[in-house]
Amino acid sequence: MKKTRWKRKGNYGRAIITLASGSLIAQLITILVAPLLTRIYTPEELGMYALILTAESLLGGIICARYDVSIVSEPNEKNVFPLIKLSILITIVFSTLATIAYGIYFSYFAKEGYGLYLLIFLFLMLIINGLLRVLEAYNNRMKDYKTISSVYVAKTFTQNIGTVILGLLHFSVYGMLFAHVTGMLAGLKKQAKSILPSVKDLYLINSTRLKEVMKMHYRLPLYSAPAQFANRFSYTSIFFFIEFLFGLGTLGFYSISNKALGLPLSVMSNNISKVFFEEASREYDETGKFKKSFNKTSLLLITLAIPMVIIIYLFSPSIFKFAFGNSWIEAGVYVQILAPMFGIRFVVNTVIYGLQIAKKQNLELIIQCLFIIASIGSFGLSRIYSYDIYQYLSAVSISFSIVYIIYYLFVAKYAYGFRSNK
Repeated sequence: MKKTRWKRKGNYGRAIITLASGSLIAQLITILVAPLLTRIYTPEELGMYALILTAESLLGGIICARYDVSIVSEPNEKNVFPLIKLSILITIVFSTLATIAYGIYFSYFAKEGYGLYLLIFLFLMLIINGLLRVLEAYNNRMKDYKTISSVYVAKTFTQNIGTVILGLLHFSVYGMLFAHVTGMLAGLKKQAKSILPSVKDLYLINSTRLKEVMKMHYRLPLYSAPAQFANRFSYTSIFFFIEFLFGLGTLGFYSISNKALGLPLSVMSNNISKVFFEEASREYDETGKFKKSFNKTSLLLITLAIPMVIIIYLFSPSIFKFAFGNSWIEAGVYVQILAPMFGIRFVVNTVIYGLQIAKKQNLELIIQCLFIIASIGSFGLSRIYSYDIYQYLSAVSISFSIVYIIYYLFVAKYAYGFRSNK
């Protein structure tokens, strides 16, 4: 099998700039296109699209049973390609089972408007999602941040431009889904370039080796995958709860506000987390803690988060009015309410890999379940006391913020080496 050299040395700042620059370009495209989308599509259509994508969002994070995460952190090079093959096989099986399960749901329980046409889109989204996760993990391991960045730009450009063109041609939700899948394929070949010379070697990896790496990283499917599912469910459940409580129109406003608040996460937090995970993993292997990586990353994100939240809170309704029109001021108000929680998430989301690095996936699962409790609790209060949308979002913002703070404190504990496995 062709071996690759693990580049242990790297420039933290340069890696972040490379990833963030690509994300910034991609999000600028999203920002420029967003005013067009709100004029081409109705809030109900955007709400329906957001609701459909929750299936990919809910399952995408666990499509490889989280074995893709170990591709980055695995210290033994000989185990990397078995982990890649294992992740791909699990993706195929899980995508098939999930599509069948959703087919049953749509056939017997779905409301009008949820057609079986979604199944082919869902299957493609899950399969491609799994492949992208495997390739991105391998690129991250090799510190090929330039490829990760450029592919993200190509994906975002294709999805946004495709959505606009197909919307003008009146393809409605179908067009948005087609553009989404097409965008996922953009840059796939480039992302796979570094691994293609060794693809044939994957066939030589037998079931014994797959079982070995599966057992070696058993904590990932046992704890990390359920934790990731809990995290995704806690957020996707908000979409379902808003649709149930307030209707598709309100969900459309929320989907735009959620997308706007997600921009800082996409531009900085998610990208810095990749660099943090790789560097913190190396630091933990060498010292039994990751204090230096944790402090450096936290300081950077807190410095960015405070002014970001202040600006968003003060000016979001005016920005939405200017960018999308008077009818979308409502979405700007939603952003105001959720801004403090997203600011805290902006920081914490970057260092959450810390519990995986410290092999505390069981604790990660417990904390992620708290998000589900927070989401269901907010929904329950809304039903009991007949909350309006503003009160409901306030309950979500406060409860989720508390859980994120608890999460951060536990990561800090293990970053400093307390009760470490080492």
